[in-house]
Amino acid sequence: MSRRRRLSPPWLPGFWPMVAFLLLLGSVVGFYYGLAKLTDFKKLPPEPPVKSAEK
Repeated sequence: MSRRRRLSPPWLPGFWPMVAFLLLLGSVVGFYYGLAKLTDFKKLPPEPPVKSAEK
């Protein structure tokens, strides 16, 4: 079975690899952006020292 020959070259060479790269980049950046937005830093008071059970 022979392959179908293209009648003309593609308008944008490398279009689909670039779309895949941008999708991957956007998902990684979006993940870290969401992680940064959902993370909440709070300053907590220090925990009191734990007393050991001495007998």
